[in-house]
Amino acid sequence: MEWSKKRKIGDECRQFQEEWRLKYFFAKHGEKALCVICNEIVSVLKEYNLRRHYQTKHEEKYRQWEGEERSEKFSKLHHQISFQKAMFTKLSDDNESVTNASYKVAYILAKRGKPFTDGELVKECMLEVAQELCPEMLKKFSNLTLSATTIARRVEDIGENIVDQLKKSATNFRYFSIAMDESLDISSTSQLLVFIRGVDEKLNVTQELADMHSMYGTVTGEDIFTKLLKTFSESNLDWSNFSCLTIDGGKNMSGVKKGLVGLVKEECKKRNVPQPMFVHCMIHQQALCAKYLDISCVLQPVVKIVNYIRSHGLNHRQFRILLKDNESDFQDLPYYTTVRWLSCGKLLTRMLEIRKDVMEFLETKGKPEPLLNDENWLWKLAFAADITTHLNLLNLKLQGQENFISDLYVHIKAFRLKLRLFLQQLQIKNLTHFPECHKLKEQAKAEFPVNYACDLISNLQKQFNERFAELDERASEIRIFQNPFEAVVLDCPNEIQLELLEIQANDNLKDKFKEGLIDFYKFLPKTDFPNMKDFACKYVSLFGTTYLCEQTFSRMKYVKNNLRSNLTDNHLKSLLTIGTSNLKPEVSAITASKKQFHHSH
Repeated sequence: MEWSKKRKIGDECRQFQEEWRLKYFFAKHGEKALCVICNEIVSVLKEYNLRRHYQTKHEEKYRQWEGEERSEKFSKLHHQISFQKAMFTKLSDDNESVTNASYKVAYILAKRGKPFTDGELVKECMLEVAQELCPEMLKKFSNLTLSATTIARRVEDIGENIVDQLKKSATNFRYFSIAMDESLDISSTSQLLVFIRGVDEKLNVTQELADMHSMYGTVTGEDIFTKLLKTFSESNLDWSNFSCLTIDGGKNMSGVKKGLVGLVKEECKKRNVPQPMFVHCMIHQQALCAKYLDISCVLQPVVKIVNYIRSHGLNHRQFRILLKDNESDFQDLPYYTTVRWLSCGKLLTRMLEIRKDVMEFLETKGKPEPLLNDENWLWKLAFAADITTHLNLLNLKLQGQENFISDLYVHIKAFRLKLRLFLQQLQIKNLTHFPECHKLKEQAKAEFPVNYACDLISNLQKQFNERFAELDERASEIRIFQNPFEAVVLDCPNEIQLELLEIQANDNLKDKFKEGLIDFYKFLPKTDFPNMKDFACKYVSLFGTTYLCEQTFSRMKYVKNNLRSNLTDNHLKSLLTIGTSNLKPEVSAITASKKQFHHSH
């Protein structure tokens, strides 16, 4: 015996009848019926249910109304319900708008690295503006919640939202590279930054702060590796797509046994995946080459003079007055700091330019410096100023957020060629590319110290060749990525040789190449050039420097300063994530995830 299936209400196609409006004082409410008298909803559109509700609850009071009077009574009750509904909807919309505005203000404050308490100042300013320009809106502005606790909570929500967006993007990465560095904050906590540059198959680049780890104990290679594993796990990163690890030269990072590099190699073997490239930050390498220059005979006396002038308040004030009275083009002498890579060249150049003023000041103080009158020493000072200036220019070229490793390598190769040229010209006392030396040549009677200058250049050449040897081993691949039309096909990897020939024979692709490297590789059809497209994805993803880490550490010093030393690690992480991110917070998604718009505070 077959039993008939139970009927569903939706299958009966019940329709709201217009006659029920006046007959039972019901109005249609979506797919249900709403009593306009008591606001009760009847789920099933069945006349029996509506009639029973009316008869048991309202008929005794409303049976007296007939004809037009009954119609007017229904219209009045229905209008009241509609008005109440509109009020609640408007109130909900207003609350949502106020909350969205609060998130946007919090985002701006975090992006600028401002204290959470500045939210109250912003609200105070907004109320004053509203009072003058739109007093009718003053109540709405007053409802805006911008207290310090609210801003802190909003910043956390925005930071989490940006991280969630990054995690979603990470699932599409064909290749990604990691740049890592660690530094102490104002409270002596070691903060480890992990930046990621990911590239999908369409060559869209995502470059973000993937994680920040606060480390209170040791900072060994194992400790750093553990944090890296945590980042990979939380961000759903696939080890087989790991293309490059860019680090500084510390032993805990670069050690091939117990350092991060060695542990990453072991992990790749364990997982049976290809090892990534390991790149020592090119800016850091260049700075180490510059530090190898033995200019102590010049630098130490100059630093001593500067410290004498600037370390005493009275001396410093009097020296600046002297410069002003002498109508000097400069108002001060800069400090030299080993951490600030560009300060050496600036200091030496400035000392040459105002050395007469410095001599005059030191004589008035009874502290004359005979070296400032020694032409042999001045020659060394001028040469040191010129060569450090050339190094500074190279350093500036290597800086930047979105440089390809091929562009950075070009600057290194060009500088090595310049060093070769300098050495050849200095041997014949050609000072064309050394402006400070060229100026001194017109005044000095002593001969230019050729041996001193050539020794410095030779040592610098040796350092550049040694420190960038690993990168030189990849020069052919970098060249293919940089310009596939000039590549020697026989010297290229086998899997891309045929595709390279196709590219080099295609005039349309040559025209597209002129529009830009990344646009060219995006234009390549994946069906025709799968291996070349994959090769390009890998090299687009590479970090050549830890510049982003260094830049973020500077931001960290500004955000967590001596006035905000109690800033929590979670708040610091959110502030740095927001401050460095190219992603915009999804405010509507954040507010939609909240059960209520306003929290007590």
